[in-house]
Amino acid sequence: MMLKEKKALQVKMEILSHGISFDIDLFENYDGEFYDNQFVYGQTSKGVTPKHRFPQVILLAPKVNSALLRREGSPYRLEREENQFMLYRENELITDIVLPERPAYFGKVLSDGTPVENILAVAGESTPGFFLSPDCYYFRNGKPCSFCSMKSTRNTVGKHMAMTFSPDQIRECIAIVENTKWRNVPIYSVTTGTCETDEQFVEEIIGPLEVMHDAMNKPTNIHLLTHPPKKKELLYRLKEAGVTSIAFNLEVYDRELMPAICPGKFSCFGYDEWWSALENAREVWGDWKVFCGLVWGLESMESTIRGNHDIASRCINVASNIFHADPRSAMCDHPHFPPDYIRAIGQDLAKLYAQYPQMRPIFDVSMRSTIDWEIKQGYLG
Repeated sequence: MMLKEKKALQVKMEILSHGISFDIDLFENYDGEFYDNQFVYGQTSKGVTPKHRFPQVILLAPKVNSALLRREGSPYRLEREENQFMLYRENELITDIVLPERPAYFGKVLSDGTPVENILAVAGESTPGFFLSPDCYYFRNGKPCSFCSMKSTRNTVGKHMAMTFSPDQIRECIAIVENTKWRNVPIYSVTTGTCETDEQFVEEIIGPLEVMHDAMNKPTNIHLLTHPPKKKELLYRLKEAGVTSIAFNLEVYDRELMPAICPGKFSCFGYDEWWSALENAREVWGDWKVFCGLVWGLESMESTIRGNHDIASRCINVASNIFHADPRSAMCDHPHFPPDYIRAIGQDLAKLYAQYPQMRPIFDVSMRSTIDWEIKQGYLG
């Protein structure tokens, strides 16, 4: 079985680099159900909208999933033969593709008439959660991260997703997940936009988290990916609100590149201040409960590797995302990392996992635009 997963990971690295070519209406008349892309915070494929029916992920093996990046001119091609999807490289059949199962709690409606899938934001194939405060003031002051397409996505293909979350909506969603027989939920994934003030952070992030935590009948871990608040004491409030692990993503390790790639994070918060926030979080949650993400492809391979080592040396978990050029982002024409570069960083990350046995990926499942979990499992070879 390991051999199949190792092959799937190699294919995943290649398609995250090259994307896949396929007809935009490929999934239109497919008879089966699958989990459609929610467009929660990014539009990764040009021209693809909800009307085209577009899966959130594709499954390359039972345990390995991948983002589906539509890229014309890719050596990889996806075709459908009746109800079976097949992945080709040039004219060579590589593997069949399975589409993700639609979460069983989708299709349900809250008491106020809101569809559950407009509130719950599922990460990867099956991890439920919320995208709280889905805005970033760096867009308003002209300093968004250059790779981010959140604002345009939320104004277009993602406008069906909730922008605000009432306590009743959160309570109902938690109850529906807990009472729907589908899959085990060991953790909720909560992602946020960027608040301009700590007061907004309390109202739009801490408040809903408190409601979420109180609504649980069975204690469940909550992972939070957010922008650091300015006041350290708010970290303690986050922990009290049920957050069991937290991520502050630096995105790019090279200090000299950060002003161009993440101008808001650099000028409005600060490079050194970001590291201080990570250290403060480690003090609050403890060793290996905090994550810092770098995007593979924003800087040189060597710089990313140095950054991973710096992060791990502080007893902070390395998190990653492999760069994809979103059509509506400022970096829409930036090239993707070659597969060999992805593999090289991954091989070095495998050494870090061996050096620091407590270091771990955020989720204990495969996620669409990262290979952290697969590396931890030994699939890289």
